[in-house]
Amino acid sequence: MNTKEKIFDVSLDLFSKKGYDSVSLKEIADGVGIKKSSIYSHYPSKEAILMDIFDYFTGLFEMDELLNSKEYMLDENNEMLVENPKLFYHLGSEAIKNMLSQERNLKIWKLIFIQMHHNEEIRLFFQNEILVKPLLFWNGFFTILKEKGIIRKDCNPKLLAKEYYSFPIYLLLEMCAKYDDIPQSGLDNFFFEAEEHAKFLLESVKVK
Repeated sequence: MNTKEKIFDVSLDLFSKKGYDSVSLKEIADGVGIKKSSIYSHYPSKEAILMDIFDYFTGLFEMDELLNSKEYMLDENNEMLVENPKLFYHLGSEAIKNMLSQERNLKIWKLIFIQMHHNEEIRLFFQNEILVKPLLFWNGFFTILKEKGIIRKDCNPKLLAKEYYSFPIYLLLEMCAKYDDIPQSGLDNFFFEAEEHAKFLLESVKVK
């Protein structure tokens, strides 16, 4: 790991535990084991470190092979979605699980929850990428299931999307509030509960 990567990781660890505003460049430098002035050889400012962390995280969603594959496209002709919606959900869940299983990425989730109230770009990212786009996706998911007669005709796809998606967001907030360093057991429990909730919801609305 080179010096810039060490600055990145030490900064992320401190930001996710104490909040961006409570961390000084000297504290970061001490954590890395370098002089404060040496940071400027890699980053022009503390904010530049924050935005580098943020850019890294946004890139994860763009590069994930499964989330961007044809198998995970919302299409009424997608056989897996129509024939086995639970498997469709499970594969997406596994992609997110693989992403979050890396300690660095979990810390970024915590940092986003903290920093979205203080940074407009991060707030907009949270609003659009973490809230709006997933809800549109799951609205489309339930809409296709309704049109195919898999779930009841009296179901409201928009409300189902919110019902489905609000629970994992709650679990993630709960986990971030509970732990400074999220253990693997906490992450495993998060995905188990989220998947059980998804199964329960699909069973509750499917055509008998």
